[in-house]
Amino acid sequence: MLFKDNAKKKALIAAKKAYNEAAALKGDTREEMAFRRRIGFRSRTHLDKVFVEGATKIGRYQEVCVHAEAAGEERPPFPKPNMFQTAKGPQGLMYTFVPLEFSEEVFKLGGQYQTMEIDAFRAIELTQDVANRVSFDLDLEKPIVSLQFLRDELAAAVGDESSAEESGNESSGDG
Repeated sequence: MLFKDNAKKKALIAAKKAYNEAAALKGDTREEMAFRRRIGFRSRTHLDKVFVEGATKIGRYQEVCVHAEAAGEERPPFPKPNMFQTAKGPQGLMYTFVPLEFSEEVFKLGGQYQTMEIDAFRAIELTQDVANRVSFDLDLEKPIVSLQFLRDELAAAVGDESSAEESGNESSGDG
């Protein structure tokens, strides 16, 4: 068990170090740009996972608070995002890191989306603002696109609505 914990600790340190190294690189060599881009892809995955984590934890937190208040108990402490997330890479599972200033903001946005304080469009817009700042921090040539899964879900919903409208228009044709 000690070996496994030590390997995990090294992987976490490596994830944080990789992000910080990428953010510190300011050259335009092919290798530097490729490294920053790779860390950018990991950061995108990290932000998406933190958004989902925020939605899950804050949704659960609100339920627990309702029960605690009903029982006359104290509210539990507000949840926080994990500093590290996991992602699938070419060599298997890896850890990702994004500074807390970005992660906390996306975590809260996930919670606001889950509790319907903001809609999907606003969640995408605000999370993309954070992703743009991460992209700037990493000096990426193109900003990373966050919450693609939610964008796809919205596009599918809009596609379903327009298909239903077209079907309705065809059946009510002039005859």
